[in-house]
Amino acid sequence: MRSIFRLHPLAAALCATGLGFAGAPALAQGSAQQSLPPVTVSADRDSYQAPESATATRTDTPSLQNPQSVQVVPLSVIQDQSALNLGDALRNVSGVQSDFGFNGSAQPLAILRGFPSISMTAMGPMSGSSNYYIDGSKVAGVPINMANVQLVEVIKGPSSVLYGRAEPGGLINVVTKPISSVPAFSFEQTVGQYGLSRTGIEASGPVNADGTVRARLAASYYSTDSIRDYVTDKLGAFTGSLAWVPDARTSVTATIDYSSQRYRTDYGVPAIGDRPANLPWSRQFNDSPTLSGTKTTSFKLEGSHQLSDTWQIKGKVLSVRGDTSEMDVTPYRVDLGAGMSPGDGCTGSGNPMCRYYYYVRPDGRYKLDQFNVDLIGKFDTGGVKHTVLVGFDTYNSRKSGTTYFQQLSAVDIYIPLLGMTPRLDTTTAMPLDIRDQNRWTSLYVQDQVAFGNGVFLTGALRHDRTSAVYASDTTAPPNKASFTTPRLGAVWQFAPNQAVYAQYQDAVSANNGRDAVTLAALKAEKASQFEIGHKIELFDGKLSSTVALYQLVKRNRGGSVPIDTAPYYNTITIGKARSHGLEWDVSGEITKRLSLIGSYAYTDTRVTEDPTYQGKQLANVARHTASLWARYAFDSQWSGGAGVFAQSQRQGDVGNTFQLPGYARVDAMLVYHFALGSAKAALQFNIDNLFGKKYYTGSHQFVSDWIKLGTPRTAKLTLRLDY
Repeated sequence: MRSIFRLHPLAAALCATGLGFAGAPALAQGSAQQSLPPVTVSADRDSYQAPESATATRTDTPSLQNPQSVQVVPLSVIQDQSALNLGDALRNVSGVQSDFGFNGSAQPLAILRGFPSISMTAMGPMSGSSNYYIDGSKVAGVPINMANVQLVEVIKGPSSVLYGRAEPGGLINVVTKPISSVPAFSFEQTVGQYGLSRTGIEASGPVNADGTVRARLAASYYSTDSIRDYVTDKLGAFTGSLAWVPDARTSVTATIDYSSQRYRTDYGVPAIGDRPANLPWSRQFNDSPTLSGTKTTSFKLEGSHQLSDTWQIKGKVLSVRGDTSEMDVTPYRVDLGAGMSPGDGCTGSGNPMCRYYYYVRPDGRYKLDQFNVDLIGKFDTGGVKHTVLVGFDTYNSRKSGTTYFQQLSAVDIYIPLLGMTPRLDTTTAMPLDIRDQNRWTSLYVQDQVAFGNGVFLTGALRHDRTSAVYASDTTAPPNKASFTTPRLGAVWQFAPNQAVYAQYQDAVSANNGRDAVTLAALKAEKASQFEIGHKIELFDGKLSSTVALYQLVKRNRGGSVPIDTAPYYNTITIGKARSHGLEWDVSGEITKRLSLIGSYAYTDTRVTEDPTYQGKQLANVARHTASLWARYAFDSQWSGGAGVFAQSQRQGDVGNTFQLPGYARVDAMLVYHFALGSAKAALQFNIDNLFGKKYYTGSHQFVSDWIKLGTPRTAKLTLRLDY
């Protein structure tokens, strides 16, 4: 009888979704899923206290002993703020800002410590970078399904020593919901203005009597329109996980994910003079008759085994396959001379705007394969404690599919005539094939030393052998290179709840590919950072604070110069930029009734070497950013929350030719908790942008025509049931 009860949540989910185990590829989440090992989420789901993170060191290291700033946005904050995309969650973290992204709200592009999470310094032809990580696995082009997210981690500064090639500002790791060791079932429905709807259903728990086999099934569907003309976002997702946990020493988990995203990119508004054009909030010029989309399937197998009392081995295999269709209409003030009629041209002033199918890819393919194994040992030598990590990983990604270029009719930005754009005609459009491939093989070692007097030292070294190419010449040879990357850190925990730290770390970011004219191999972008900081935990660890000072320098920055043939720009290595600043993050519980999460960042950026832009500030980086969100429990049933998210003025492009004005946005929430049969229920009302402030979230740093607007005042209502 006990076994039948344990199967009940899974059976309910299967019946509700109409799926069986054989029907895995239905609606779903998008890539690497379950963190190892699958465990019960025993922490209070209502707590703002950040859980310990093992991502920065790949070992179980307490935050106070880690010489790096790591911030976590827990599930309780994500739910209270009704954060339906990754960007909404990241605004709670200091030093994180928004850049222009092309792939809908489920694939945002963030800026960390002044540098985008994917290299934008060469407008695209940069292999070896990625937007984010899912459960510690590097992915690109995979939509983030927030219905399947347990928490979001931000590792500040370079992380190349343990995670390979990545941009130096930091690492965003999305941790998906784990398998429960006890039967659990949940349902959630959110509705809101502008056609907003998100439905999620989840079941998790043991599937046999002794609990050694556990499973989790989850499905969700998200859909929304926008105040912005023609903009839409849809994401269906499914995830299924099966874990074998025979004892406390061993676990093996297999996860399958499938997601289907359809969207039309919001290209924003152009700059007129040194400010965004004064246009209606709804005005937008991408009216493509065909939605863009991506269908992604991933399989992950991961295992962990305690070899002895002192040694543990962990391994992971990840395989991702994606089919893409990129069909947006791109507005651009520059006339590229491919128009077929007088109405296709533009003067370059910003009105009228030319429009293009700009190297759209109607039938693309994306594949990624990754393998990683870590050996972790803990032992003493002469009274000194060591935690040693030895790891190996391989990574291989490839994107393929013919792209097409076609000039369309221009548009008057003040009196636009839209909705009649023809579908792409591949027989008349100009085709271009791009070879886009990146792979590496790496070995890394790390030693964390505890001296017993509150002093902790961390040293790590990584060696990479890489091969990458991004070129329109499909016969171009790959750019091969080897790198050795160090990391050194020290912590002095001078009190049980306080510590100061210092760290130096190098990074290897994007491979700049090859010069499109000479085919000469370009040097990889590299970076180095020095950071010092202070950490404190108050109220028995329920409230944590981190203050960090850093200096980050990026070298061999790629840049673009115009050329006369497609794709009309070439990539060269041109310079150096630096970012330095102060960051403060605080989160947790002040009293049993009052919880908060807040941040402040001072970020000063400058291009220090560049033939054109030397002395300019980096685009989209506000000097001052701040956020504060607080929740107060009036009683055991009613809670209310409110927050403000603010940025100062930012430069809109690399030439600093226009600025995005500063803003402060206010959100609010009210929730009522109650019992509904055997379920714990919550009815929650959110208002985003309470005062209807018109603001701009970011701009493409190379183009003055794509300035994104924030969302207007939006009301949302959520019903949540947990069994």
